[in-house]
Amino acid sequence: CHVLVWLLIILFSVTKDSLVDAETNIYTKREGEDITVRCNLTFSGSRKLLCKETCEEGNILIETYRDEAQRGRYSIKYEYRYIRSSILDVTITKLIKSDSGLYRCELQKDLSPDSEDNFKIIITEGEFDPQNHENISL
Repeated sequence: CHVLVWLLIILFSVTKDSLVDAETNIYTKREGEDITVRCNLTFSGSRKLLCKETCEEGNILIETYRDEAQRGRYSIKYEYRYIRSSILDVTITKLIKSDSGLYRCELQKDLSPDSEDNFKIIITEGEFDPQNHENISL
């Protein structure tokens, strides 16, 4: 019985971020390319966020209540799905080296838990050559 209680304490002490890290998709792109990533979100929500690293002040790239939004090279498109998880498509155009890193898609709704999905982008050096580019859909 004591072992079970101890295991439950350990399980609940694991941070939410460490659970998410095990499922983080990683995408490798070259400088100059565009990327579109689909975030799968468990719950619906009215406030949509795209953040680099965490959704704290200074890291928020897009914050909106609309289903589509764009800010500079970043854009999002939200699709509510009744039975399945909702999706938030994230596009970043003309990737640069500093775009490398962890990103978070987040939906927030009053009186319900937030829904989030993380992904990581690795930008490799070298000019993007549209002549040698294969069109890969996600």
